[in-house]
Amino acid sequence: MVSQQGATFVERLLASRVALATMSCAPVPLRLARGAMLRDNALENAKDSWNRLRAEGERERYAAVREAVERHGADGFVLDIGCSQGILQEGLRYRRYLGVDSFPEAIAIASRKADERTGFVCADGPSFVADRRPDVVVFNEVLYYLPDPLAAVAHHARRLAPGGIVVVSIYARSWASRRLLRQLGQRLRELEHRTVTSGHHAWSVVTYGLAHSQPAWD
Repeated sequence: MVSQQGATFVERLLASRVALATMSCAPVPLRLARGAMLRDNALENAKDSWNRLRAEGERERYAAVREAVERHGADGFVLDIGCSQGILQEGLRYRRYLGVDSFPEAIAIASRKADERTGFVCADGPSFVADRRPDVVVFNEVLYYLPDPLAAVAHHARRLAPGGIVVVSIYARSWASRRLLRQLGQRLRELEHRTVTSGHHAWSVVTYGLAHSQPAWD
């Protein structure tokens, strides 16, 4: 149970089974909740750059995301959009990893792990362009916070290396999240969809490839 003292709006929401049941069935678009989520994101970054995601309840989800990435990117270039302090990178197999986040506090923490194969950059993730085409682009619990998540995915999907993939992790018990996954599935080719649970929480970890025809992003 999350302590309510000092908890963010999202923490309090996720701690309430009643609120989650409502969130799961209420057709509330992400844009209506984004203001509160962005405020929470700023608070989390100012506090400890999302260090609470190292909690036991997040480990299986991170393992699922790493497995999805490694199936295609263990010998390739992994681009992690919204990497925060780079928790995903820890224990991940890759030839090259680049984490991108817009919060300098998070990048300062992550950059302590930089080496010849591993880098972190403070930049706008949705519009970022790497110096080469990535084999895997990861959106790990970040799409909620973007003003246009579909456009962000489209931007990076168009820049994938041949045979490249997009890996998305998103909270499953939300009408808005499931709607977003349906929209992505209309534009990309779903390769794998895994549901990870922890207590009364659940996440979707979805792997996408490029559609056989030109995706209809507009």
